Amino acid sequence: MKDVNAQDLLAAVMGWSDPEVVRQQVPILQLLADYKYDQYQRYGPGKRFIESLALWLNQFDSLDRVEALALVQRRLIFISEQEMSHLVQLAYPDVIVQERLRLVAQENGIAPYRIGELLTHPRFEQLRIKSLYLGLSDGAHTNDLRRASNGAIGNEQIWQAYELGEAKADDMLEELQKSLETAAIPLARPAREERFSLVWLVDDFSGSGNTYIRFDGKERRFKGKIRKIYERVLAGDLVDPDYYEVYLLLYVATRQAIDHIEYWSERFTAEQGLKPLRLHVLCPIEKNAALVSGSEPALMGILNKEAYYDSRASDRHIAIGGTQSARFGFAGCSLPLVLSHNTPNNSVYALWGPEDYSFFGLFPRVSRHRET
Repeated sequence: MKDVNAQDLLAAVMGWSDPEVVRQQVPILQLLADYKYDQYQRYGPGKRFIESLALWLNQFDSLDRVEALALVQRRLIFISEQEMSHLVQLAYPDVIVQERLRLVAQENGIAPYRIGELLTHPRFEQLRIKSLYLGLSDGAHTNDLRRASNGAIGNEQIWQAYELGEAKADDMLEELQKSLETAAIPLARPAREERFSLVWLVDDFSGSGNTYIRFDGKERRFKGKIRKIYERVLAGDLVDPDYYEVYLLLYVATRQAIDHIEYWSERFTAEQGLKPLRLHVLCPIEKNAALVSGSEPALMGILNKEAYYDSRASDRHIAIGGTQSARFGFAGCSLPLVLSHNTPNNSVYALWGPEDYSFFGLFPRVSRHRET
């Protein structure tokens, strides 16, 4: 749809008959669309933000549209592909290298500020080679992370999934041993006996942390990706059982997710007698970003209306988060957050409702799960 037609449609939906109001409102929204919102990858061919906004607002009663628009104007957090790419670029120098420096300093009694000495220490290069990188979802940007390392991460060290087949694990181990032989650095044992020491688990976003680690009260056991990784990766021959560190590197995470992961992973590793998980988040989203009744009573009242929700969103996957309704997102996170490739279900339903539901979101989500 042509921009002018989309703007006319938006003005009609909002009842902006005064040209001055149109001049005040539309250019700002169009600027936001051009700068970010048109980049949303789940929009269909030829579909753009302004027309999507008009169609979305048209679902609300006329008296509720101003408050719904205010959600977009005042509270929406949209992380673009460019911004996510910037976080990926920062991950290697600002987090991964710093962890290796810390370990070398700790092991050898070198002051942390003696950067030159740490960088030239043989152990620093050894730990670079003995680092394994596993993507936890298709948003992990593992290829981008490898390229951003300027050759410091090799193809044989990185895999886009955390579930490794036996053949792939054997190939990675063989390449590790060859790399150590080629590097000609001092080793405590023959290169053929070496294993990976640093395991980096990489993902783009966590809203609640439940996917990574949670305790099932009914079954009295831990569940989630972190448990699976500790059990499958550390139990095999890929990682050195005598010296290992496990890191979870998230490009974006809420404070709720950070607190949850730290709390439950500590209890899981302590119970199993394992080394604790180390969590690093490049862009934390603090608790004040969430939509709550205390700060947004009018908006929350609107989002609570039955007309602006489709009960089909309340499925068994939402129930894992501890709530029966997806109205305020998975695990009740109540986020106003959109990622350029997909809207997380931790956000309020009004933002991510699927296109084929009775009330659809402004940035419709494509679910990873298929209900049968």
